[in-house]
Amino acid sequence: MSFNTHRQIKRLSQRYKSILIISGLLIFAVPGAVVYGKQFSQFGNVLTSRVLNQQTLPAYQFTPGQRLVYNVDYQNSSKSDLRVLFQDIKTNNSAAPAGVNAFINDFQVSLQGQLIITVLEQKDDKILLSYSLPNSTVKITSSGQEAVEQGQLIQGDLKQDIFAELNSQGKVISVSFDQNVSDIAQNFARTLLGISQFVTPSSDRNPSNWETQEDDPNGKYIARYESSWGKFEKSKLRYLESTSAKKPNASDVKTTIKPEGKLTANFNLQNGYLISLKGIELQQIIISEKNVGQVKTELDMTYISQTVLNPQQLTKLQNARTERNLLSQSVALSATPSEAETEAKIQRQELGDATLETLLADLKKAEASSDENQNHTPLYLKLKALVYLQPETSQTLGKLLATADAQSLTMQILSGALSAVGNSQAQTALTDIINARSQDWDAMYVLIPSLGSVNNPTQEAEDILSKLAFNSNDERIASTAQLALGTVAYNLTEASPTRKNKIVKQFVQKLSKAKSEEQTRQYLLVLGNTGSANAFDTIVSFTKASSVKIRGAATSALRLIDNKQVDNVITTILTKDPDDSVRLEAATTLGYREINPETFKIQKQAFTSEKSVTVRLTLLRNLWQVREQFPEVVKLVKQAAQNDASPEVKEAAASIIETDF
Repeated sequence: MSFNTHRQIKRLSQRYKSILIISGLLIFAVPGAVVYGKQFSQFGNVLTSRVLNQQTLPAYQFTPGQRLVYNVDYQNSSKSDLRVLFQDIKTNNSAAPAGVNAFINDFQVSLQGQLIITVLEQKDDKILLSYSLPNSTVKITSSGQEAVEQGQLIQGDLKQDIFAELNSQGKVISVSFDQNVSDIAQNFARTLLGISQFVTPSSDRNPSNWETQEDDPNGKYIARYESSWGKFEKSKLRYLESTSAKKPNASDVKTTIKPEGKLTANFNLQNGYLISLKGIELQQIIISEKNVGQVKTELDMTYISQTVLNPQQLTKLQNARTERNLLSQSVALSATPSEAETEAKIQRQELGDATLETLLADLKKAEASSDENQNHTPLYLKLKALVYLQPETSQTLGKLLATADAQSLTMQILSGALSAVGNSQAQTALTDIINARSQDWDAMYVLIPSLGSVNNPTQEAEDILSKLAFNSNDERIASTAQLALGTVAYNLTEASPTRKNKIVKQFVQKLSKAKSEEQTRQYLLVLGNTGSANAFDTIVSFTKASSVKIRGAATSALRLIDNKQVDNVITTILTKDPDDSVRLEAATTLGYREINPETFKIQKQAFTSEKSVTVRLTLLRNLWQVREQFPEVVKLVKQAAQNDASPEVKEAAASIIETDF
């Protein structure tokens, strides 16, 4: 597997992510995700209630110093397989990509212990509470192996007080943790507090059922409560769609949680406290219309006792909460870490205790090894983590690249690591190397694409590529730098539309003055890399050229443009262009684009009517990639595997069926 393919997988996994396996729950933090379905809470809130107007309707009655204790037995099992999300990423061989097992997870989590809740303060509509589990036992098992250290870490951190602010109905507004509490324990605690919410209605609502808006680590949701024979059941009707802005180049990822089951709360309505909460919850997890996991949760929570703190004890807790506010920021239960925070955690875990010195020693050893089957991906990932977390090391790595053989492992790994991180220090290192080796084609063949593919190109990076694109005496270097500039423009879509448009305008002008078929083709390919809608009309005009090479390049150049007219142009080329190679470009280009019912219909028809075997094979791959969205594809491919007139298509269809079924 190439390093570029590995970066694709890592970026996808981080975007979908991420599925966070926290306390055995699959907790999703996907920007723009839509989560819906019926779900039942797992902990009824343990705060006291009182009877209103002889109705079995709870209403909280908070008394500062009141402390309630519950026995909690929590069991959770979760399984996920994210490989289905990457089935369309093609590798250079049929073997599974290195590290793919990281996408298969099987977790069991259990917690037994006492949950202690103390009322600290009540002021207007604001209630302050503290939560702790001082005598809990936490056990985590991953793929059959007990994660002893993680379990002990959570167990120890949960002994510390967690402070929470609620409104008078019992909705958790925010929580705060000691700054030394681990991330995994914080996420575990937020999960428990989220599912322990029991939000009461206002007095003017229906006493038998009511709805509220709440949140948990999955996001904000609408909850429904129903009262029956002195017991209460809570279900989550739907999660609300995130209002966070979608980045221009970001994929629109839809995440769905489909829950079943229920939990039943038994209240002592006369004395106003929860007696027990028991039940089972099942969840199916779907990402991008693909089933990736399932979760089963069992809860048994039983009231033990309650006491009242003396004034000194209460004051001590209140002072601790005041001090906490000075050191730690309160967060909502649905708060998710930023992309930068998530990435930093991933890279810290990847780097571990490795240092610049140890990694360079490992690189030297790997370079000298004669083992052709050695897996260098772990070393690449650690060097990438080093560049991310310690950007100052880029300069040292750059010096190694300045003298490295262009075909060496050092060139491949270090240029890939610097490019994948792409911070300003990494870009400066790459820029300096390119300047120093600007006449070395073999080195430029690796380094120019590495610099051109960084996510947020600096002006310095753009300038060096422009210099090579228009001033290099080596046509190979100039051509490669021009294509890299197109990629730079695409990656500037969000960061600097002005810089992007300037690059696009520059190449549109060059295209209009091209003096040869080869120049025309080159500038079309550059504009294709920009993905700019501003170049649409110019590119389309060349799809009708007399030259087959020009028409093919223009067709390919449409692949990244976000314009509703693009699909019509490409499908017209697929069905009407007289040349096989141009129709092949159209089929390949459609494989880059999101399919819709119309383009699916046209590709399906073309698959059966197309005369070129090569075009049909490409359409076969396109159609198979969307089989979950269009289930009829499976029947079509099975028929091709049995009866297709083309031996090549028949064999390819049979291979697809055999591999995936």
